[in-house]
Amino acid sequence: MDERMVVYEAKKQSPIVAYILLVFFGVLGAHNFYLGRREQATAQLVCSGAVLATLVWLFLSFAGAGMGEFSGGFDAMARRVFALYAISIIWGIGIFAWLMVNAIQVPRLTAEHNLRLYRRMFGE
Repeated sequence: MDERMVVYEAKKQSPIVAYILLVFFGVLGAHNFYLGRREQATAQLVCSGAVLATLVWLFLSFAGAGMGEFSGGFDAMARRVFALYAISIIWGIGIFAWLMVNAIQVPRLTAEHNLRLYRRMFGE
């Protein structure tokens, strides 16, 4: 067996690994990093980070209300609780849809990645 073929077999990506990354770390774009799709992976990571930061801020401001540190009365607290739930639901639906589309695309994306790798290694 050609040495290049051994290297190719060692470097090619597996759809099973991509699915495992999608299931456990899909929100962070790990499966896209694995498949060499850095732009989409970075977008998923940034979106998730921004939403997480917003949710933490809202949660902490809501938790602060229980400690008597909340100014603005019950109305302001109700608006923040609603915002917390609304952002959580919208983000959850959006990321679920994004991940479902990615899950459907994993076999094709893996094959494309492996084909690019093969062409780069063997010059075909």
